[in-house]
Amino acid sequence: MRKIKILTGLCLLIGLTACAPGSEIQWGEPQGIVHKQPKVKELSAQERKEVLTKIDTGMVEAQNDFGLRLHQALSNNPEYSNGNLIISPYSITQALALAYNGTAGGTAAEMSDVLGWKGMSVADINDGNRQLRSLLENGGGVVLNVANSVWHTEDIEMKKSYLQTVKDSYRAEVKEADLLHVDAMDAINQWVNDKTSGMIPSIYDKPPGGVAVLINAIYFNGGWMDEFDPANTVDEEFTLSDGTTQKTPMMKREGPYSYKEGKSWQAVRIPYGDGRMHMLVILPKESSSMDELQQQLWKDTSAWKGDFSHETIQLGLPKFKVEQTFELPDALQSLGMMKAFNRNEADFSAMAAGGEKFWIDKVKHKTVVDVSEKGTVAAAITAVGIESGAAQPTEPIAMNINRPFFFAIEDRDTGAWLFMGSVLKP
Repeated sequence: MRKIKILTGLCLLIGLTACAPGSEIQWGEPQGIVHKQPKVKELSAQERKEVLTKIDTGMVEAQNDFGLRLHQALSNNPEYSNGNLIISPYSITQALALAYNGTAGGTAAEMSDVLGWKGMSVADINDGNRQLRSLLENGGGVVLNVANSVWHTEDIEMKKSYLQTVKDSYRAEVKEADLLHVDAMDAINQWVNDKTSGMIPSIYDKPPGGVAVLINAIYFNGGWMDEFDPANTVDEEFTLSDGTTQKTPMMKREGPYSYKEGKSWQAVRIPYGDGRMHMLVILPKESSSMDELQQQLWKDTSAWKGDFSHETIQLGLPKFKVEQTFELPDALQSLGMMKAFNRNEADFSAMAAGGEKFWIDKVKHKTVVDVSEKGTVAAAITAVGIESGAAQPTEPIAMNINRPFFFAIEDRDTGAWLFMGSVLKP
């Protein structure tokens, strides 16, 4: 069998969401594929090469690791362990980076340790995030928009140096608002709706309160490099973790894909746009299970970082849409981010002026992932609430994704996992 080796980069996770009670996959036409988007600036090959040389691979690895540890922490919660758990670590990391820039002392030390930034200067962290965003947002034949904002009450004085940093390094919009008033809630929800092209129309159903809200938004719209023909989509049985089955629209296509398999799993990369970004799907073999795969993922992802070969794949991929909301403080604290949530121990002295006492009260996260014959549309919002007080044809390999599976939307140049998660129950 002739194989073409493809080198892949280190993995990075973008944003996080877990399945909340009652959340489910919905079937139907994707609402986001048809959205009009601003024209994407394309970096030239030379420009991309120059930016790539500035990317800190250690930060990329750190974000991947943080995302998987958070995925595990959420999976260990009995309330969420039996459902879908789809996360977007980049969004959470960026929102927490806005908060991290306001910390000092033990609070900063804990957050840097949990986020994998231990030993790095704030300047290096901010520069690394800035360079990564520049690379992700430009090119690839997909739309990827990232936005940040800081909302704070009019009667709270925030340090000018902090506000200047988040403007310069994260292009954050800074707005004053009465966070106890419904007008502020409406304004924040409108910002969320605008930045996600309507995929996530709101983040709050009541005024957020507190003294500040730090928000990250990410919107992804990528058409498959080779679309699935809707005429080939058929309803098939999808086997759930408990052995029962349910009918699921299954998209079908045969063609060359980057493919790899191990003793207990199969993996395929389904490219978007010009091929720089793709969806990585890892499917446990019938002799294995989703639980075994997740244990392996949480322990070591190196099996999916190396060479993939080009093979002719007879692919079946579920058509689905997931919308989920999750509160993250418990999971983040279980990873060791304790002081930031403790009103007595939190040190946000780099953010608060005039001796004010700040701490993190809430971390709210929403995601939407919509997969269809045309491609994938996905969006994520993370709000941190601050309180004061082509190969030669071969025989096709069958890979019918008709049971629980793991997926990640990945940037090939950096290895960045923009969205990732496990689908247990479509």
